[in-house]
Amino acid sequence: MINFINTENSFNKLVRRATRGEEDISFLFLSPEYDKASMNLKRALEKKKYKLRKKVYIVDSFVTPHAFVAYNTTKVPTLVNVFDKKKTIESYLPFIYDCLGLDPH
Repeated sequence: MINFINTENSFNKLVRRATRGEEDISFLFLSPEYDKASMNLKRALEKKKYKLRKKVYIVDSFVTPHAFVAYNTTKVPTLVNVFDKKKTIESYLPFIYDCLGLDPH
């Protein structure tokens, strides 16, 4: 299931739930307005040909810039997984496609 985060308040609520261990969440940080890799990834997700095993929330750099600061994200696209109160950050593009169950071509 993929959802778009539209407000910083909703992002903060999700982060609290994830850090408390209430829910396992993945955040996909994108900047689809200017970054070509983010544009291609967003287009691939909009085609809905993905196989997800968890919830993924898309964070747009222009809609919620605070979210990027919260996770010290400096590269896009970046996938942040929060499972069992542990955080992993991945910015290697083939790994992101694989985690989302997408074909990179």
